[in-house]
Amino acid sequence: MDSDVVIIGAGVIGLAIANELSSQGNSVVLLEKEDRYGTGISSRNTETIHAGIYYQTGSLKATLCLDGKKLLYEHCKKHKVKFNRTGKIFVAVTDKEIPRLKQTIKQAEANGLTDLKMLDQQEMKKLEPEVSAVAGVLSPSSGIVDSHGLMKSLFNLGQASGVIFAASSPVLGAKPIKDGWQVKVGGPEPTEISSRLVINAAGLYATALSQNIFPDRAVPKFFPTKGSYVWLSGKSPVKHLIYPSIMPGMVEPRVDAAPDLNGELRFGPNVEETKNLEDFDLDPQLVEKMVAGIKRYLPNIDISRLNPDCAGIRPKLYGPGDPVQDFQFDWAKEPGWLDLWGMESPGLTASLAIAKHVAKMIKERGTL
Repeated sequence: MDSDVVIIGAGVIGLAIANELSSQGNSVVLLEKEDRYGTGISSRNTETIHAGIYYQTGSLKATLCLDGKKLLYEHCKKHKVKFNRTGKIFVAVTDKEIPRLKQTIKQAEANGLTDLKMLDQQEMKKLEPEVSAVAGVLSPSSGIVDSHGLMKSLFNLGQASGVIFAASSPVLGAKPIKDGWQVKVGGPEPTEISSRLVINAAGLYATALSQNIFPDRAVPKFFPTKGSYVWLSGKSPVKHLIYPSIMPGMVEPRVDAAPDLNGELRFGPNVEETKNLEDFDLDPQLVEKMVAGIKRYLPNIDISRLNPDCAGIRPKLYGPGDPVQDFQFDWAKEPGWLDLWGMESPGLTASLAIAKHVAKMIKERGTL
């Protein structure tokens, strides 16, 4: 075999898995169709470190987010990746929304989080004077991270332990061979790589790749969802992540506020239909469409400082009105092929825990 493991996709999850498996002594080839790592969905988000509050109790999203958050903070401290434990506040703008806050605390406690704190109007005003709210819930363990710095640290660690990184190397196909797989790679220097194990961590392209390799396999339906962001120039009026009150388990339109590591503020994402998986164009009316959601809890914001920022696409496995789907880790019937599907939020927060989860699955399977 050319390698023990081939990993398809060099986003934050692919990089984390490559580092985890190579640190265990496996030879790893990391394939990326773009000309560098981390240019897909890993680089188009608010860089939020989620606490693990509102995911379904017992789900992989809940457990891997909780574990991943702890691992992520430890990794950032050890490898000098910039982060800020800002805390997150869910806000109730009216009294009618207070039951949502109580439900959020209940869900968090069911997931093992006991550090959330209910805030009254006076406490809200003290913490965030610019936010209009009658009450709030503070999550002190939420934060933000330099996602590019995180990916760079994982890339460098992987390189140090022998990961071979191949950019501009799209996977065109694969076939099972004795004790492994033969992976066909395109790009400027087409080649074939033999490997004992293949891990499909291709993000937005993961389900399409699975369907291509396994035309008769039951692959989940893909509902790519576009989300755009607007940016507030100048100093942020808030210090915490600010989320409108939510009902755990429900997907509703809302506009979140996320301060970045430079002290500026990003709002979003909204929810839009996407034309294709490369559709990162911004709606000319984006700012105007998001102003109402922003002013609902930041009524004094200077809208002249709002600017279109960027767009991302989420690899969702559920459509509008459907139940939220969990992360999916699925072994193919043919030995030695593992697919990762639906790696949306909290994928960034959970990335290091996802890598350990994959390593555990491989060990239990006896593949390596």
